[in-house]
Amino acid sequence: MRLFRLACAAAAVTTGIVGAGLTWAAVPASADVPASQPIQYVTQSFYGSSSSVPVTGTVHCPSGSRVVSSGASAPGGQLVGIAPDINFHDAATATARLQGYLQVTVGCEPFAGITEVTSRTIGFPYGTGFRRGVVYCPAGMRAFGGGGYMAKPSGIISTDSYDMVSNSVSADGTGWTFAATTTAAKESLVVTTQCAPLRDSYVTQTGTPAPYFTPANVYGSCAPGYTALSGGVYLSKPDGTEVRSGLIDYSVPASGNRWYTDGTSFEDPAGGDKLVALVQCIR
Repeated sequence: MRLFRLACAAAAVTTGIVGAGLTWAAVPASADVPASQPIQYVTQSFYGSSSSVPVTGTVHCPSGSRVVSSGASAPGGQLVGIAPDINFHDAATATARLQGYLQVTVGCEPFAGITEVTSRTIGFPYGTGFRRGVVYCPAGMRAFGGGGYMAKPSGIISTDSYDMVSNSVSADGTGWTFAATTTAAKESLVVTTQCAPLRDSYVTQTGTPAPYFTPANVYGSCAPGYTALSGGVYLSKPDGTEVRSGLIDYSVPASGNRWYTDGTSFEDPAGGDKLVALVQCIR
């Protein structure tokens, strides 16, 4: 799909270096992401014929709109990556391993109503096994609508990736975090963060116990008077770091001002792991 084919092409318009990878940034316009502007959601389904081969689906916003959030569900399977388009900002792509239907949802707002927005994408160095990365916003800005995935040297999405255990705005609201595992050595972790001032915003965290090999689910909610701009999911160990072995099958916007997540930890038979939903709330 377009997002992953163009991941490497984005490097051609790179404006600088952040950490160990490349960053792509849109030029900021001149008033934020308004909570008074309703978010329009678009959902499409994509059929996966086998859990051994990932299925990928891209959903576009209506003409003239940009993505402000992206989510997906893979009932009975596992999500591998969810991320917004890094070139045109009008779509998002999700990938999952499942036999059944992957549903991809994008939240959209008109480009004309959103200003002071910057996007950053980093392709981290090649590696294998468990990989994690965080991409932060410039000082004074906050993150929304980001995402991540594993990519091959050609830029297309990995077919060797599994166990996505985090894809979310960071707890302090200043970056986007992603973690998953790959069995291929020459693959890059790619993380995108969309940033804006998001004045008067805050991130809410809602966790629930995730017992060993037992599916858990939780809704993250914003306070009355706030809008859920975007959200994400995090499988957490007791010390707050990511569970390294587990799966997420739901990370989607829910009715009203909520975000819904569902996942399973395979890591700690003694218990103590948590499934956490995080929501970037604005007003």
